[in-house]
Amino acid sequence: MNTTQQMEKLTLATQVAVIGAGYAGLKTAARLSANGYPVILAPQHKDKNTNFAMLDVPETETDQVKALETEISNNKNVEVLPVCTLVETAGMPGDFTLTFRSADGVLKKTAGAVVVATDTAASPLNQIYGLTPSDRVVSVSEFETLLADDAQKKSLQDGKKIVAFLVGFAQEGSPLLMKRVLKCVSDIVAMDDCTAYVYANNIKVGDDGLERLYTQCRDKGAVYFKLQQAPTVSQENDNLAIRFHDPVIRSDIETTPDIIVCEESIIADELNLSLAEALRVDVGPVGFLQTENVHRLPVESNREGIFVVGPARDVQDLSRSWMDVDNVMLRVKQLIGDGEKTVTAKAVVDREKCVTCLTCFRCCPHGAISWDDKAVISPVACQGCGICASECPMDAIQLVDFTDTEITDRIQEAASASADSPKIVAFCCQNSAYEAGMAAKAFDYALPAGLQMVQVPCAGKIDIHYILNALIEADGVLVLACHTGNCKSEVGNTYANWRINETYKKLEQVGVDKDCLKFATLASNMAIDFSRITVEMETKIREMKK
Repeated sequence: MNTTQQMEKLTLATQVAVIGAGYAGLKTAARLSANGYPVILAPQHKDKNTNFAMLDVPETETDQVKALETEISNNKNVEVLPVCTLVETAGMPGDFTLTFRSADGVLKKTAGAVVVATDTAASPLNQIYGLTPSDRVVSVSEFETLLADDAQKKSLQDGKKIVAFLVGFAQEGSPLLMKRVLKCVSDIVAMDDCTAYVYANNIKVGDDGLERLYTQCRDKGAVYFKLQQAPTVSQENDNLAIRFHDPVIRSDIETTPDIIVCEESIIADELNLSLAEALRVDVGPVGFLQTENVHRLPVESNREGIFVVGPARDVQDLSRSWMDVDNVMLRVKQLIGDGEKTVTAKAVVDREKCVTCLTCFRCCPHGAISWDDKAVISPVACQGCGICASECPMDAIQLVDFTDTEITDRIQEAASASADSPKIVAFCCQNSAYEAGMAAKAFDYALPAGLQMVQVPCAGKIDIHYILNALIEADGVLVLACHTGNCKSEVGNTYANWRINETYKKLEQVGVDKDCLKFATLASNMAIDFSRITVEMETKIREMKK
């Protein structure tokens, strides 16, 4: 099979589909359009009133944000679809076909890239405190709405009022939620005869200007109680009381607030799960469309050409969402450009060997493989991890830069190491362990004399044959992958670990000590740990030879 790199010129669709017509979606559509890209804007649910306080929009910018709706409605370069649901995605970056279903029927659209810009929602947590919602027990969002209404806000000042805030006991919370709470507190302490009590577990002030806001509120009379556990809260006949034990004065402290404002959880849009299925993108642990993987930041998904911005990927205020829009604009330009792109294949398929078993299609973490009568790897979508090549039962796939022959040659070089030193082959992911190993060399850390590093594009490329061949040439083998959750291909380290366990079974069957093989995870800045792991392997081999 010819694995020589060949240049290919592709024509890519320049339309960009933006899914979600909240303010992150509107801003994305406006920015893309201004840069010459036709936009298909797909609202995912009916328009709703925007809580500008929840977005942390300064009053000076509220009108500017509202003006986006008018701007988009008058923009001839933006096609606004009716409220619709994405049900299927086909194709590859530069040529996606999106199928939407609306009340009017099925719509099919072509796009070169897709940007998901769904919203977040607020989920009240009053039930965690045993409180029933009422005029005197409200969520943060409800209290923000109250403060935004001049008439209701004025009613707070009729007589002395105590407003208590419960934050951080039902959940860990976030700086955005704390900023919203403190802005409410700031409004309260600015009123005559109003007092604000804040009961908090962890006062999160790790955001711009947040510690200053906290201090200003305290200096104006806000009272903070930082507690290790939630206070006791009672609600009898709508009479409210908050009680906790103060270990300093060794006494219970009780307040009887007029209003209790309960924290709320900022959650991902409920549509994210169905969107993830339709787009074949990974979902994070709490329903956002980006996993907690450093390689995904700021706006990447696991699939090239499918991006996530703002509340679609994390809890964010408006300013951070706007930063995401800037970043996605750069990525769309890199991907699509002016509609023409020259690419080189990272992986090639031997069509005579391929039996269309679809193993590669199922295991590709980047959605880069389709098929006609044989497997087809998109040169735009492929990220060159090599998982497909190692999983292919017919050895029908080769990486252009990391062929089996080249890796085997590197393994055999280990045989030339000094006979006085244990020979060790270390398969190193180029995104983590290889960088750590090169740093260990540069800093002159202790390394075994017989160490042979074999660079691989991802630990997922290390198959059992590589490991067994290395054990023929060397005394010990290391498989060094990225930490869990930090694999650029998301699951490459998982595949590598599976193969290690399979190899252990084979070694046991032939009576070989499995201590000659070790799996470990590293980050690129862990040169000292690379040194430690390799030296420990050398020591273990010497002990085994005694």
